[in-house]
Amino acid sequence: MVLEQLRESTVTISECEATMERIRVAVSDDLLKLPTRLCHELAGKDPQHIQQLLVMALRLALDRLAGPETYL
Repeated sequence: MVLEQLRESTVTISECEATMERIRVAVSDDLLKLPTRLCHELAGKDPQHIQQLLVMALRLALDRLAGPETYL
């Protein structure tokens, strides 16, 4: 029984790599959608404001990954 549970909870390297690739693509796509002028607009801004903007972009990217698949 313990071996069966272990086998069911084991994630292969290829599954991990595929999941990481999906996350990379989603996050990269959303970050690339940020306006190119953003660098200039954020120059001199409060670091907390900049961090909030980037966190929001990352959350949007990760929310797009939510679906019927189960992730660890």
